Amino acid sequence: MVFTKILKITLLSFCIISYILIFPVKAGERETRQMIYQAFTEDRMDIWLEAINMLEREYERSGSPDVLYELTLARYGYIGYNLGVDNRDEARAQIALAEETMDILMRSPRYESSAYALQAAMYAFRISMAPWRAVFWGRRSMNLIDKAIETDPTNPSAWIEHGNAMFYAPATFGGSKEKAIDSYRKAIGLLENEMEDSHRWLYLNTLVALAKSYIETGNRPLALITYKKALEFEPGFTWVRDKLLPELMQQQ
Repeated sequence: MVFTKILKITLLSFCIISYILIFPVKAGERETRQMIYQAFTEDRMDIWLEAINMLEREYERSGSPDVLYELTLARYGYIGYNLGVDNRDEARAQIALAEETMDILMRSPRYESSAYALQAAMYAFRISMAPWRAVFWGRRSMNLIDKAIETDPTNPSAWIEHGNAMFYAPATFGGSKEKAIDSYRKAIGLLENEMEDSHRWLYLNTLVALAKSYIETGNRPLALITYKKALEFEPGFTWVRDKLLPELMQQQ
């Protein structure tokens, strides 16, 4: 499944997103969240793109920062997909669109922490297409992750990005799979505390990231437990059900 590549392309930081929404979710935003959740769990990018188009129209109509956040987050996931299938032209176009309005999010106190994380993601996506820029843009991504945590230590997206940075960075540059586990677990706990308002596809994605970290550190039993936890939450999660869990079960 193409989403197996999404985590890999976020080299030094990266899939970022704030999911804590302590504010009421409007009907239209709830509808597009459900569409994206379906797209993620069933590997249906046509549905994901439809949700982006709906959010674009709603943002043009309302100018709401809430809608802009949902739109930018949706773009983030769609960028990751396109990079995973090597559709770089579409990825570049979506990155440019996301960056056009990033300053607006950063000026919104509600989304400031998330905006720092999302901007870090955009650097990471660009690094995946031009690895030689990692020396410069990787540091910028890390600085933005630090700002995201400093701005809101309870933002799970900030901790997810810290986990990604620790997972993908070489040890010589401060990377640590063990520290990645700690950060992913912290993010999962924060998400579970606000599950009613969380973006559920990001919760599942973080469980996958945690399981992969366990595999990398030689803890296969905990990886199995984590994959099964994801399927308990969503039995129709095809990435885990049909690919990741069977592959792990086949390992000796």
